[in-house]
Parts: sequence; structure tokens; C-alpha cells
Amino acid sequence: MKPTVTNWVEHLTADEVAGQIYPFVGTEWLWLTIAIVLWLAWHVSTAVGESEEHQKLARKKHGSNDYKNNITEW
Repeated sequence: MKPTVTNWVEHLTADEVAGQIYPFVGTEWLWLTIAIVLWLAWHVSTAVGESEEHQKLARKKHGSNDYKNNITEW
């Protein structure tokens, strides 16, 4: 039976500690900034598109009983 490690500082060598454990170490803030910019751009473009669609529907001036006429673009 192998003994368990009780102190990782003594167990690890300098080569193991100095190595990277995942790619692109140190670029986390760049990726976070890119993600936030894309997220905000998506929200703005969605809001603009929905606003245009609502304005287009508002210009049609549907009445409260128009659904009875089976309007396809309600």
C-alpha cells in the first residue's frame, strides 16, 4: 500500500510546479472581455431587431377584433 501525500510542497518538484496546467494561461481577462463584448453586442442587436418588428406591427394598427379575420401576420 502506497503512503498518502500529506504535504504537496515537499512532494512536487520544481519542474512540475513551473509547468502550465492548461493552454493560454494568463489570457483569462482577454477571453472574459471578448465574451462580455459579444454578449452585449448580441443584446443590443436583439433589442434593435425586436424594436423594429414592434414598430412595424404598430404601424399596421390592428384592432382588438382583427384576430377573428385570421390575420396571418398578427
